[in-house]
Order: sequence, then structure tokens, then C-alpha cells
Amino acid sequence: MSRPGSNNQQRFIKQYASSVIDFSSQYGSENPRSVSYSISNIVGEPRIFPSYGDFTQAAVFRTYGTWWENMTFSEPNSIRPRSRTWHGQDYVDLLFEEAVYPWSIGIYETYNPGAVVRILSLAENPCEKGRPIPLPLKNDCSRWEVLWECQSPEENRPNPPHESRMFAPALSSSMHLTRIIRLEFCSTHLHYYTEIDAVELTGTSVQYLSSSVDWPNLLFQNLSISDNAPNHEEPRSGGDPSNGYFDLLPHELIRYIFSFLPLPDLCRCGIVCKLFHDMSYDPSQFSVIDLSSSWHIANDNALNSILAHCWFGPDGIEDDSKPPPMPQVQVLNLSWCGGGGIMSQNSLVNFMEKCGSNALTHLTCSSSPTVSDDALQRIVTYCPSLNHLNLQSCNSLTPEGLRRLHHLTKLIHLNLYRTKIDDAGIICTVHSNPNLHYLNLGSCPKIADYDRVLQEISEHCTEMKSIDCWRAKTLTSFGLECLVSNCDQLEDLDFGWCGGLQSSSGCFRTLATKCPKLRQLYVTANRTISDIEIHTFAEYCPNLEKLDILGTRLVTVPSVHQLLQTCRKLHFLDVSFCMEFSEQVVQSLETQFPHVSIKRSYQDET
Repeated sequence: MSRPGSNNQQRFIKQYASSVIDFSSQYGSENPRSVSYSISNIVGEPRIFPSYGDFTQAAVFRTYGTWWENMTFSEPNSIRPRSRTWHGQDYVDLLFEEAVYPWSIGIYETYNPGAVVRILSLAENPCEKGRPIPLPLKNDCSRWEVLWECQSPEENRPNPPHESRMFAPALSSSMHLTRIIRLEFCSTHLHYYTEIDAVELTGTSVQYLSSSVDWPNLLFQNLSISDNAPNHEEPRSGGDPSNGYFDLLPHELIRYIFSFLPLPDLCRCGIVCKLFHDMSYDPSQFSVIDLSSSWHIANDNALNSILAHCWFGPDGIEDDSKPPPMPQVQVLNLSWCGGGGIMSQNSLVNFMEKCGSNALTHLTCSSSPTVSDDALQRIVTYCPSLNHLNLQSCNSLTPEGLRRLHHLTKLIHLNLYRTKIDDAGIICTVHSNPNLHYLNLGSCPKIADYDRVLQEISEHCTEMKSIDCWRAKTLTSFGLECLVSNCDQLEDLDFGWCGGLQSSSGCFRTLATKCPKLRQLYVTANRTISDIEIHTFAEYCPNLEKLDILGTRLVTVPSVHQLLQTCRKLHFLDVSFCMEFSEQVVQSLETQFPHVSIKRSYQDET
């Protein structure tokens, strides 16, 4: 930390991140002692910059490009658009030693720069000025300010793109001290993983006299519409010319038009006129509720306001004398909501009790610290028809709480990446959900015996199509052979960094021969993959579309050439750190097979 300047000048305090509070995903291991590609590498001063390349000492997220968005385990699409064209895929919350008014934030990008799409600061509650931000964070003591955001991710890509840089966009002025910064990332436009070396915060201890950032939470505070909303007279039979005769349109058509409004706009339009008010409180307009792009303003007031729109009826008032209407929410996305303690668990529990019903089938709560064991209990109680459930990176859930998932019996998609699910919890859930098709158990450190888990899946979920076992250290060839013995419908498999899978056992040949529908296979960092396995995939997996063999030294160029010639549907191939695949070799293969995106990572030692 440094303080340039003299006593007669404004003091600028420069500091680097002292710790990581929270993050959504990481390429590295969940073992706190492991530092390879860990998000914790973002802490401290730059160690890689200005070098450019793929370094294990950098902070790296789990995905990039559109490859993972195209996975079968993707989220359902809805007709209601987002407020912006992009959506954040990953984030990291950083803590700095001293609270400052942010002046500049420098992000040291050392590989594939251009993924940062939004920068936010966690500020103290405006009603409690001067009170320091509490750690651990407490509800109602903080709020998020957007310091910077881009219009589209593509505009951030540097030219030339293959150089390291210190990215420091112009920030909006902040009215509040902060020592917590969130960086939001979107990597759909990038060719390969983005890597971050360090983050530098420069600020002042005294506020500048400049325009402040608009309070984001005012946006959702205005969503609560009272009985005092405009009560325009009923239109004449010939229509009201002042609104362009909009009211003459069929009700169904008006409802369809309103379905294209982003959620905040739909709620706000209730103050325009009676017609708009009625549409804003039409429960059918809230069959899809997606707060993932508005997580930073989704507080308790926001939940209560949305609840009034989708549950209380056209007047926005709960009437105890009448039975409550049946909620019509079918898809609910609460990803990242509650970050920074701006949403209480009680509010979320109440929201789930009111919105949960047989209609709700898709629920996404990824990286939401508000999802506690109590909240999950309400979810399984009030949402019995769930078939898509995403609890990725919900670290507040305990192994005991996650065992309640077995009360759900209609699950088809289940994402438990980076959760504390244990062997008993996943096994009893598998037993209760024979129709489970897509399961993510990547980076689940509490699972002690992945072989037993895959054996149970093979016996109880024979229609399984997709399994993610990223960094499953206890998975061996026995578990894989058990899985494919009964599950012949498998299409997507991720066994990245599963060192217990040994090709000498013949498990990969068994996989190829038993699963002819295989489309995506990730065997990242499996050092035993050789030409034999590549020939086997080429022979038995004609539908193969994506293959990751990063890190093997036993695969030669001729075998990969044969694979590309045979598997005509293949359009993604990662041969990073494979000994024979130099830049010239990859360029030659891309020329011969232009429909295939071939990945080759490297380090620039100059």
C-alpha cells in the first residue's frame, strides 16, 4: 500500500487485494493448499505481468467461449429479455485493507484479456454513514454501486489481443467508502481462458466533490406500486386517442407485447396508466422471473415488490378475506442474489413459500449466499415439481442440509458444482430421482468415494446423459466402467483432472464401445491418454463434437489427424500442452479442418 502526495494534496492510496471473499468458479482445485490456477492467486502484487501466456500462478475461472453454454446442461431459455445483451458468467469479490473512495481500479490481465464487463463496490448503508462495513457481512449494512460496465463484451477486447495489459476503465464517482470490490466477467467472446494476475485499487480517504453514482437500489424500490397508481378513466368504446388507441388491441396481444419487457421495466410500467398497471400486476407476466442480471439491486424490498406483482393480484394488495391466487411462476433465476449481505434469508424463505407451487419447474440459485439449509427446506417443501435445480457454488448449504434433496422426486437436471454434498446426500438423491439425466458433481470435496456414487447412478439412473466429475480425485477406472455398464445413453462427460482414470485398465475403450452417442468428452490433464484411445474414439464415437485432451504427451499428430478425418462432427479440440502440437502443427490442422476450433495454450517466457 502506498500514499503518494504531500500534506497539501489529496492523498491517493494505492493497494492490492488482500484476500478473496467469494467467487463463482475456478479452474483450480478446491483444496486451499493448492495454488495452481486458483482464484486466490489474484491476491497481492503482480507476479506475472508484463509476461503474457498461460501461467499456473494466475487466477482462472472454469469456462470460456460458448463451448460450455452449448452444453446440454445449459439453462432454459425464456422469451423475456435481459436488461442488457450480455450476462455475467463469473465474479470475484476482493477485500482491500483500507476503505477508500475509488478513483481507479487496475486489473492485470495476463492471458486473453477482455472478459471484465462490470466493476462494483460494496458501500456502507447510506442511512448509516460513517459506519464501517462489517466483516463478516451483515444484511442491511451495505449496498452495491456500479462503478463501470461495458455495453458489449466485444468492445473490451484489446488490439492486438495477445498481449498482457493493465485494464483501468474510467469509473463513476462514488459517494461511499469501500474496501470490497466485485469484478464481473463474461468470456463468451474469448478464444480461451482469461487469466488475472492482480487487482490494484487506488482511492482517496476524502471524497471528491463530483457527481455521485445513482443509487442502484432505488431502481427496485420504485417497483412497489401502491393503490395510488394512476387511476385513469375507462377508455371510451372507440378507444383513447391519447394513447394511440393502444387499448383497442386484443388483450392477448397486449400481454404478448409486455412479455418482451425486461423485468424491472415491467414492474415500473405499472405507474403509467391503468392499462399498464393491470398488465404489470398480471400474474401470467411473471411465469419467468430472472434476477440474475439485477442481483446487485435484488434486496428484500425488491423481493417483496416482485411478490406483490406476481402473487397478490391486480391491486397489489394481499386480501386475507380471499383465497390467494395460485402462483404461476415456472422459471425462477436467483443467481448471485444476496451477495454482500443485501438480502436476508428470511426474505428469501418468504419468497419461496409464496412463489413455490406445482408450476415452478426450473430454479437457479447459483452462487447465492442467501440459500441456506432453511431456504432449501422450503424449496423442497413448496416446489415439489422441480425438474431443473441449479445450486452451483451455494457455499452456505451444509452436507446435512443438502440431504433434503432426496425429497424431490422429479429432477432431470441437477447442478451441485462446488457444493458440500456428500456421499450419503447424492446417493439418496439419485435413488429418489430415476429420471435424472444431467448431473454436475464437479469440485465437490465432501464426496469421498466417486466410484460408489457412479455405481449407484448406473443402477438407479439408467437414462443418464450428462455427468460432470471435474476434479474428482477418488474416481477410478472401476467407477467409470460401472457407469457405462448400464448407462448407454451418455452424451456429455467431463472427467477433467481425474487422475485416477488410467487408460491401461481399458476403461476408455469400454467407454467408447458402450456409449455410441457420446458427443462431448473432457479428459483434461489425463496423462495416460495415448494414440490407442484416440483411435478408439475415432472408431466408436462418430457423433463426437468436443474433445479435450490437454496435457497428454502420448498423443501424436497422425492419430489426431485420423480423428479429425473420421469424426466429421468434431468442432472443438483442445491439445494444449501436448508435446507434438506446436503452433505450426495446429495452424496446419486448422487449415485442413477449418470447421474445427483447435485450442493450443502456451507461455511466453520472453
